[in-house]
Amino acid sequence: MKASHQPGVTEFADGEASAAAIDEMIGAAHARLVHDFAIVRRPPARVGVVESRLGPLLAAESPRGLLALSFLDHSDGGATVAAIRQLFDPVEDRAVAVRAGAEIDRLLDGDASAVTGRVVDFSLVPSPFRRRAFQRLRTVPAGAVVTYQALAAAIGAPSGQRAIGNTMATNPVAIYVPCHRVIRSDGSVGNYGGGVDRKLMLLRSEGFKVDRGNRVPAGAVYGHWLSRIFCRPDCSAVRRAERRQWIIFGDAEHARHAGMRACKLCRPA
Repeated sequence: MKASHQPGVTEFADGEASAAAIDEMIGAAHARLVHDFAIVRRPPARVGVVESRLGPLLAAESPRGLLALSFLDHSDGGATVAAIRQLFDPVEDRAVAVRAGAEIDRLLDGDASAVTGRVVDFSLVPSPFRRRAFQRLRTVPAGAVVTYQALAAAIGAPSGQRAIGNTMATNPVAIYVPCHRVIRSDGSVGNYGGGVDRKLMLLRSEGFKVDRGNRVPAGAVYGHWLSRIFCRPDCSAVRRAERRQWIIFGDAEHARHAGMRACKLCRPA
């Protein structure tokens, strides 16, 4: 080996690499390592506690969307964070809480569109069945509800009513994935992970009027998911069609607001 006349560069004997070539190889190796570590490194999840009129909520956002929203007094916040840690690196971020809190306040004040524009990240839902159920549920508009049985049928599992009930109990993104809009086949509101009182509060803020027995009101109408026609509950069209095609609106006004048109047979008000 002999020294080069150029400062900082060393020449090697025949058959050996030059310093420049070695530097180039090291640079290439470093680039590959950076790429590999980027694959291994978990993405961040920004986490914050929301103080809302519905009580304290744990909110989390990933780079792909809203990852979690859970009622802290009805769920184990530590378990939620532990589930997030399996896939993400949680980072406290108050802005996440402020944004979710403002949207929930708008919803409770009657602005049903406040939570519909959010992208939801279903990374915490590994089951394809449950993802289908949650994704279909997000198409049920404010001012409407769907039964557990109808939701099961809508995702191709007509006998999966119990599985849908279990799925709603595991919903990681309350309110934005509106499991409060799922009721029992007998018309009663049923259970809710955040408590029945919160379920009623959410339904009423969205314009769905529940009677004193916590049941679907007498003035409710049935909207057909495909035809976009709404009917009275006793209409022959309702009796003939498959259950999976119907969602229940509190009244005709909300059905029209959702883009439905009145049935010409039963002429709902």
